[in-house]
Amino acid sequence: MSRGRFNYVDVWTDGSCPGNGPNASRGGIGVFWDDDHPWNVSQRARGRTNNSCEIEAATVALQIAKDENIDKLRINTDSEFLINCVLKWMPIWRNNGWINASGNPVRNRHELMELDDELDESIRVYWNHVPGHKGNYGNRMADKLARRGAKNY
Repeated sequence: MSRGRFNYVDVWTDGSCPGNGPNASRGGIGVFWDDDHPWNVSQRARGRTNNSCEIEAATVALQIAKDENIDKLRINTDSEFLINCVLKWMPIWRNNGWINASGNPVRNRHELMELDDELDESIRVYWNHVPGHKGNYGNRMADKLARRGAKNY
């Protein structure tokens, strides 16, 4: 397990959803801490879209980190959607009762509310965007775990 700048623990998260959306048979999540690390996760996701799987993977990473008393976590993800949700949109949606600017319920609100619940005072989180499929080792491993989760479970 690596500790990066400012002593943050690094984790890479990814979601996979072949057939994305109504046609998806299943989704998977991947959470990668390090090679052969006991906290690595490859499992079927509850969600059936790429975005819901990305959210779920980050939530699982946070749950693990908190269970292991990690107080500073850097979540590395290739999902700009996820980062924008957390840093830009969730505070607005939360204040609006999880209703978007169009007056409709926020898509993926249940997953986002679960993630929001994990983002409490017990852990400091740095959200780091890594380009997908560009050779980042941690991202490749999280993607592999997510694809396996979608396929095998």
